[in-house]
Amino acid sequence: MSRKIDHLVLCVNDLNAAITAYRQLGFTVTPRANHPFGTGNALIQLKGMYLELLAVVDPEKIAETDLAAPFSFPIYNRDYLRHRQGMSMLALQSNDAEQDREEFIAAGAAVPPVFHFERDAKTPDGETVGVAFSLAFANHPLLRHAVNFVCQHRHPPQNFYFPQYQDHANGAQALGKVILGHWAADAVRDFYEAICVNELIDALHSDELIAKYGFDDAEFPTDGFAGFELIVDDLAKISDAAISLGAIQSKGHLILPPSKFFGIMVVIKSA
Repeated sequence: MSRKIDHLVLCVNDLNAAITAYRQLGFTVTPRANHPFGTGNALIQLKGMYLELLAVVDPEKIAETDLAAPFSFPIYNRDYLRHRQGMSMLALQSNDAEQDREEFIAAGAAVPPVFHFERDAKTPDGETVGVAFSLAFANHPLLRHAVNFVCQHRHPPQNFYFPQYQDHANGAQALGKVILGHWAADAVRDFYEAICVNELIDALHSDELIAKYGFDDAEFPTDGFAGFELIVDDLAKISDAAISLGAIQSKGHLILPPSKFFGIMVVIKSA
């Protein structure tokens, strides 16, 4: 069974600065929201998927007792930011996180218990609504800085996705492939095939990453997500803003290098 992207977690040091930059790039960004465990976010909604801009906003709420747990979402992302900014996590769509956890175990992944949480969200009209999620993680010892999980939405769709938030001046339509740089790319590809997400991820050695995109960058990872493809309906709608933020033309692509954009490489493609 081939899985689909639910969202990408883009971990940043300064949430307000990231919101400003993504708005400058032509995205509609949702209002900020806070999680009950010390992180906060703002979202960029597309059709059935989204980008999550995530930061640590209240470190005092990150419980160090969670260090004894098999996996802690806030501790992982806090520690990720001590290492670098960038894409810290890939979330896949799920109708049943508990069932997905069983499938991950069968594929040989290291799988902690399902993580459930709830928070408040704001509608475009300013109304407060509840949203709830269940997360099942599929970890691999080679992917210390690239966590994968499924995300089951336990709320009505109208509490989360809004047409007003999916209308972007830059013509953004969807996310394409996720790009990963890793010194053991062959083994990583085998893992992704085992959990049925190999069609979503382009796992490359460092030299393959440089050759494919035609440039090197000091912030290309050797053991984590390098970035993602953004599909737009018309490159002309986004090119000026992207170039103003440091995008380059390379190998026929318009690319924001990670050193220019919060540790993320954004490969912009026309639909």
